[in-house]
Amino acid sequence: MARPSYSGSVPQISGPQGHLGAWLNQHRSVPVQDQEKMLRQDPSFSRLPQSDQQRLVRQLHQVDQMPEPQRERRLARAEALERLSPQQRAQVTDSAHRWSSLPQDRQAMMKQAFRNLSEVPPDQRQTVLNSSRYQNNFSPEERGILSNLLRVEPYQPPQ
Repeated sequence: MARPSYSGSVPQISGPQGHLGAWLNQHRSVPVQDQEKMLRQDPSFSRLPQSDQQRLVRQLHQVDQMPEPQRERRLARAEALERLSPQQRAQVTDSAHRWSSLPQDRQAMMKQAFRNLSEVPPDQRQTVLNSSRYQNNFSPEERGILSNLLRVEPYQPPQ
């Protein structure tokens, strides 16, 4: 599993019928070229800066190319992020930036912890993060990063 990409990975606008993730799911059977046309015709899209428009079109095509489980997870993460308050969303984005500034060995440990914690039901994740195991292996900053990023990570039952 690749490290989750939160920074710049989730559009901050809604699609024509609501959140973009819901819009994409609703238009799942529409070819991606037609989805792009529909997106470009949406007034909220045309009000965005050109760079954001390009980013959204790129993301539309990226999501279209993903295997179904990865696509579902990406859309669930996008929906969860859109439901956060602006302050919470900023915390998630900040945590993604802080993660990327950690040394590679710490990122590898965090990646494994993130993978393990995504298999814990969301209402139990904070308890696990506060356990002595995590307190002994991760700094308070690292646990905070994990906690913030896990806010939008869908539950992945162990396989």
